[in-house]
Amino acid sequence: MYFEMDCPCKGKNLDKMLQPGILMSLYRQDKYGWLIIRDLGKNPMFGGVEPDKTGVYRYLKKMEASGYLTSRLENAQDKDVSRRVYSITEKGKACLGNWQVTLRSYAASIAELVSNMEETAGVTEIFQKL
Repeated sequence: MYFEMDCPCKGKNLDKMLQPGILMSLYRQDKYGWLIIRDLGKNPMFGGVEPDKTGVYRYLKKMEASGYLTSRLENAQDKDVSRRVYSITEKGKACLGNWQVTLRSYAASIAELVSNMEETAGVTEIFQKL
C-alpha cells in the first residue's frame, strides 16, 4: 500500500541528484541550461517532472564556481540574444566517476534494506493493517 502524504519517503527531496544528473547531461555534449533541465526531467530520478528552473540555474552557477563546469556565452542563430552554454570539466568528469561508484554502493545498500524490510514481519504487518 502507498500512503498519500508529504513525506521524504516519497523521494521528493532528491536535490542532491541534481549534480550527477547535470554532469551526465553534459558528459557527451555541451548544452544550454534549458536543455539540461529537459534532460533532468527525462531522468527517472525526477519522475518525468522537470526540476525547478531557478534551482537548476543556481546549482549550475555553484558547480561552475566549484570547477565542475565551465560556461560561455554564444549568440543564438538568427537572433540578437546570447545564451550560456555549459561544458563539463575534467574535474567534473572525475566527480561523475565518483558518483557512479557511490550510487552503485547506495543501490546495493538500498536493495539490502528493502529486502530486510520485506523479511521483517513487523513491517509487513503494518501494511496489512492499512
